Formats: sequence, structure tokens, C-alpha cells
Amino acid sequence: MVKTVFTDEDKRNLRGIALELNEIRKLIEKLAETLVNLSDKELLRTLNADRDGLKEKQVDDYKETLEKQLYTAEKEFQS
Repeated sequence: MVKTVFTDEDKRNLRGIALELNEIRKLIEKLAETLVNLSDKELLRTLNADRDGLKEKQVDDYKETLEKQLYTAEKEFQS
């Protein structure tokens, strides 16, 4: 049986990754909710917004945020 020993730095990195993953999970849930809302035609009429422009902008914003957080988590994990 082999025991794995984590250094204090390893533990800090793992905590950081766990926090980043939790934030990414929240953003994905928010993105899913936004996509559901955007598919609701009545809601879109109420907002009186350009459907494609609104959807594309929000998806791009979430994608950019998720990519930044994923990059940060990967860098922390590699360190």
C-alpha cells in the first residue's frame, strides 16, 4: 500500500482548484439558466431585445469567464 503525502503547497493548490471548480460550476448553472430564458419567446418579447445579439453576447461573456477560470485553475494545478 502506498501513501501519498501532500505538501502544504499541494494542499493550497488543491484548495484553490476546488474553489475555482465551484465557481465554474456556478457559472455553468447560470449559463444554462440564461439559455433557458433566451429560448422563452415571450420573455424575449418582453425584453424587446435582439434575440441573436443578446444570446451571442451572453454566451460569449460566460465562455470568456469560464476560459479565464479554467486557465487559472490549470496553471495552479501545474505549479
